[in-house]
Amino acid sequence: MGYDYRKKLTAEGQQHSNACWAASVSWWMSAMALHNKRTPYTQTDLLADFNKHALAAGGSVPPSEMRKIFESAKIRIELKFMPPAELKNSNFDTPCIVIFKYPAAGGTHMNVVFDRQGDTVMCMEPFYPLVAKPTGERTGTYIRRPINFFAQTPEIGFGYLPLKDSLNGTAE
Repeated sequence: MGYDYRKKLTAEGQQHSNACWAASVSWWMSAMALHNKRTPYTQTDLLADFNKHALAAGGSVPPSEMRKIFESAKIRIELKFMPPAELKNSNFDTPCIVIFKYPAAGGTHMNVVFDRQGDTVMCMEPFYPLVAKPTGERTGTYIRRPINFFAQTPEIGFGYLPLKDSLNGTAE
């Protein structure tokens, strides 16, 4: 059983229908700030700083643009794409971001996953509740899901703390 980030961080809901990436990255940065030298990055600031990557694709962020965001100097998330079956062999010692197809959210979506227990992981789900507030905002929630929940697509994205950052805890 891993560290229970729910005790220190509230779930982060996405600010609008295409902001799951910003909510997930913001929560991940806050989680990394707890144990590594990382600076939290608010969802509002992420949307302002990286909006050009989303606007290029009509609101959603394609994989090539997501890589630019993840690997930017302010964020530094390693990103790889793999078949969903490989997720069961992944390391969840620190929170990771999973990019996957999620019909309930209208297509490609993200969760931050941590605390693996057997074949399940705890997820920070930014697309909650399903019916948004009139402003488009959601509150987010935590939900335990089976790892195979993310297998609805031939390829998933997997974002994680770079090894050099995790070894010394001094990522800045």
